[in-house]
Amino acid sequence: MLELVKRIQDANVTLKGDLEFVNRWNYFTFDPQAHFEQLTTTGPFAGTLEAFTTGVKLRTRYEHLLPSSQSLNKINLWASDSNRVIETARYFAAGLFGLDWQKTAHLHIIPETADRGADTLTPGDTCLKYADNVDPYGHDYGARMLMEYRSTYLPAISERLLKQNPDMQFTNSEVYSMQEMCGFETTVRGSSQWCDVFTKEEWLAFEYARDVIHYYRAGPGNPYGAVMGWLWLNATANLLAEGPEAGPLFFSLYVYTSRLSSTVVDQRPS
Repeated sequence: MLELVKRIQDANVTLKGDLEFVNRWNYFTFDPQAHFEQLTTTGPFAGTLEAFTTGVKLRTRYEHLLPSSQSLNKINLWASDSNRVIETARYFAAGLFGLDWQKTAHLHIIPETADRGADTLTPGDTCLKYADNVDPYGHDYGARMLMEYRSTYLPAISERLLKQNPDMQFTNSEVYSMQEMCGFETTVRGSSQWCDVFTKEEWLAFEYARDVIHYYRAGPGNPYGAVMGWLWLNATANLLAEGPEAGPLFFSLYVYTSRLSSTVVDQRPS
């Protein structure tokens, strides 16, 4: 997207139609390189706020479980070694256990290095055949399927924008980055004019495009998906089989999207 913004600026054209707002639009971060891949801290959809409120919601729902769990030993939180994931874990813990959460829980940070072998948090980084794309079904399989699907709906959007701006033709990749910008900017600012560029049908196509990449990257459409998922399933089954001695509660946080981290809760009997 940064390349597109620069190309528009260098072209020195006045955009019209659905892109008219770009003439006055400023990028939503003053330091993209520093802020990319980090937890967002502003706006009503900030990652910090979401993590904290998720903890509060779980505390509201399961507060009756906390006293008995805390009396056994410290509760474990596991986070992959990514700054935004670690920060997510800390905000989540503050919402669930309070600002003094370190008295209650212990955060384990698991390095994402190949020498540690496979782990349940980031199996895609430690399954070398998958990560290195040694066959057609590696990590890039989802991206290839995404490119194939994008070609079915993006050209029509490019043509529509070209009619409005004959001096500025956009590639399929540039149009797709505009659609992605809607979500990224909304996360930081709370809203985005990029969202108004596209019709409902075009957004439905984008939604399906995101389904396609995840389905074939690590979901049911990829033969490695079940293998990598087995690591988490096996670890969870072993904890359940071990019984209360393993601990009362377990939380695992891992990288899922460009901003969000997902939380998986393993409820243990106390």
